[in-house]
Order: sequence, then C-alpha cells, then structure tokens
Amino acid sequence: MNDDTGSAALARQLARRTRDWQSMIRITHDFFHAWRRAVAAAHGERAAREAELDFWERIGAATGAAYLARAGNPDDPAQLARAMLRASEVMGETAHVERDGDSTLLVHTACPWLDSYRAHGLPGQCGAGCDRWFQTAVRTVSPRMRVVTESRLPDGDASCTRRFTLARPQGRPFGTPSNRCD
Repeated sequence: MNDDTGSAALARQLARRTRDWQSMIRITHDFFHAWRRAVAAAHGERAAREAELDFWERIGAATGAAYLARAGNPDDPAQLARAMLRASEVMGETAHVERDGDSTLLVHTACPWLDSYRAHGLPGQCGAGCDRWFQTAVRTVSPRMRVVTESRLPDGDASCTRRFTLARPQGRPFGTPSNRCD
C-alpha cells in the first residue's frame, strides 16, 4: 500500500468517524428530549422544566469534578474556560476563548442545542439549562471562581458569552499576598 492509498483510506475513515460522531450528538439530543417529554406527559411541563434544570445541575457537578480529577487548577479562570471550550467542541458547538483583562470569555457562536430545542417545540429554552450547567460546574471547581452569562443565542444575541473570573479576596487588592498561613 503506497502513501497516497493509505492517506486516502485514513481520510475516508476520519470522515466516516466525524459523520458518526455528528449523528451521535443528534441521537443524544433526541434521547434528552424524549426523556423530557416523558416527564412532561407524566407530571406536567413545570415538573419537566424542574427536572431538566436538575439534570443540567447534576451534569455540571460531574463536569466540575472531572476537571478537578484531571488536575485542573481551581484558581485559573482561563484554564477552566479552555476546558469548557473543549467540552463544547466535543458536543458539536462552535466556540472560542478570549482574554479580557483579568477575565476570560467563552464565546459560543453556534450550538446544536439551540436547534434541537427548537426542533422539539421548545424554542429559546436551552439557555437556562446551559446557565445552570456552567454555574454548577464553576461552583464545583472553586467557590472563588465566578461565571456570568453576558449574552445568549436563544435570546437573539449573536453569541452565548460567559465571563470567567476569580473573586478577589475581601479587604486587599487583587494580587496582594495574603498574610494567612494555611
């Protein structure tokens, strides 16, 4: 087998795996929405919404724990935003990270959740779940870390933008060494 044939075969395999992964993303969305419809049918829309937010909270806690288990720095907003970027990319989302002073922005410009919620009759409702996921993941990583949602695609904004920061200790300027001996 020459390099051209081997390269072509690898390219075909990669293209196939990419299509398979994109199909798997759609399948997991369908599972999620079928589960949500079952809860709504059995217990009403309000219960489905509460269960959905609980779902995202549990996923957020697991995401934060996984970050810490992989030796993620609980005091580095940029590192956490990059880890969340990677998770977003794996889920088929289009996003990037930007620095903004002491903050790090995670900016999503496209997201399959927006489309899947719309396709299942729930347009614009994905934002609350994502907010819950981000808030819970960040709170799990560190009580000093903060994430603020500044814009959301489902609200008609051009992006979902989240600002990651580290809370400044009370009573002293940021970056000043602590007098504590922990």
